[in-house]
Order: sequence, then structure tokens, then C-alpha cells
Amino acid sequence: MELPTWDHSRSKRRGGDAGPQDDAFVTGVKEAGRTAKARSGLVIGGAIAALAVIVGIIVIFNSRQTASATATRQLATAARYESEAEVGDPALLLGANKGKPVAPIVKDEAERTAAVNKALDELDASAAGTDAAMVGALVRAAGLLRAGDPAGAEALYREFLGKAGAGHPLLFSAREGLAFAREAQNDLDGALAELETLAGQKGAFYRDMALWQKGRILERQGKTDAALEVYRQYIAEYPLQQPSIAQNDVRKRLEELDPQALAGQPAPESPIQVMDAPGAPTP
Repeated sequence: MELPTWDHSRSKRRGGDAGPQDDAFVTGVKEAGRTAKARSGLVIGGAIAALAVIVGIIVIFNSRQTASATATRQLATAARYESEAEVGDPALLLGANKGKPVAPIVKDEAERTAAVNKALDELDASAAGTDAAMVGALVRAAGLLRAGDPAGAEALYREFLGKAGAGHPLLFSAREGLAFAREAQNDLDGALAELETLAGQKGAFYRDMALWQKGRILERQGKTDAALEVYRQYIAEYPLQQPSIAQNDVRKRLEELDPQALAGQPAPESPIQVMDAPGAPTP
């Protein structure tokens, strides 16, 4: 591809009688637009996800006072340790790199839990009742779920759902967490009820992940036919030639349970991966 010609007016005049012609810069922009249009479903989903993140950042980073800026730092610290911390020997993980690690490093899960709780305790003490503290409850709930206390996690998820408004950008995370907490207590019907709410109507944000989890839990209940219907619904709403969050998992289940459902479907590509998601029992 030729280098961009920054003098667009001169470039367009080169078209002569054939009329204006786009230079490499404009051609590249148009090509990006065409690609986005072809993947409109994915782009729209990504835009919604990005909007949710932006709204959350605006709420949390509304630092009109020094106290709120401090609360934000405490929340960010807790979230990083909970979601990003690497467990192991710092010397081995860092190797020859003597710089500051990209992610926090802890020697074991106990140290991770201690770091998360320390930051959240400071947050609750300095900013009780704020948006940051409310979001901090989600981080604490995830830690309890990881540590094997689903009942404690359920209480926190319910508390968040009771306080958060209908338009809160992290509502989906609390609803999914509540489903995991109920499943971990063998309340599979309760987990399915939460996932039904999370799935909402066709086209709802995070519906694809809710459908996958719903099918997986139906399999745990021994309701294979019902699970198959959910998986078929998934690939009908989220075609396998287009990237989606749980695409690879749904494909694997259909390959085992109903290979005919994949007839004519494209070969699998690199799947979208959800990193560090809460563990769940296999069907």
C-alpha cells in the first residue's frame, strides 16, 4: 500500500478527466468503514460494551473532591488484584525483567485475598455509600465466589442489585455473578431464573453469554434436549461465521450432542476468550 498523500486536494486533482480519485489515506478509511458495516452486529455489540465501560468510568472517576479520587484508587487496586494478579514466585515470573510488573504478583491466593480485602476495607471506611463503594461490593463478591463462599457472594450480589438503578452499566455482571453463586449452592433452578433475566429479549447486551450458561446448566440437570434447543437458538442468533463470546463453547457441545446442527457451518476460527472468568462445573 502506498504511503498516504496528505495534500488531499492535489491528490484528487490527479484524476484528470476520470474525476477525483481517493489517495491511500482516504481509501483506507473507506475500507475500514466497509469492514465495520459488514460486521455491524459485532460492532454494535462492541459499542454497547464500550459505552458501558465509559459510563462506569465516568461514574467512578467523578472526582469533584479529593476523597472520591482516593476511593477510585482504592477500588482500582482491589480490582487489579482480584482480576489480574499473577500467583507464583516473583523471581520466576519476572525473570530478567527488573522493571515494574504489568500485573500485581502474589505468592498465593491468600495474599491475593488479603490485598483485595485491604483495599476494599479502606474504600468502605473512606467512601461508604458512594458509587465506588457499591462497585467495590462486586469485587468483594467475586473474591468470595473464588474462595468458595457462594452464600456470602450471593448476599453481596443481591445487595448490589437492590441498590443499583436499572441503567447501571455493571448490572449484567451482578446478575451473572448471582447465577454463578446460586449454581455453586446447587440451586440450579434459581441459577436458570437469573440467566433468563440476564438474557432478556433477542438482541440484549450479554444475551449470548447468558444463553451459553443456560444451556450448560440444563445439561447439568440432565435436560439434554432442552440444552440442545438453547444451543441451536444460540447459533441461529449468533451465526458461527461471526465472532461471539461463547461461540467456541457452544460449537464443542453441538459437535458432541448434535453434529448435524453444524452442517454447513464454517470451520472454527480463533475464538473470543473471556479471561479469568469464574469457574463453573462442566456438564
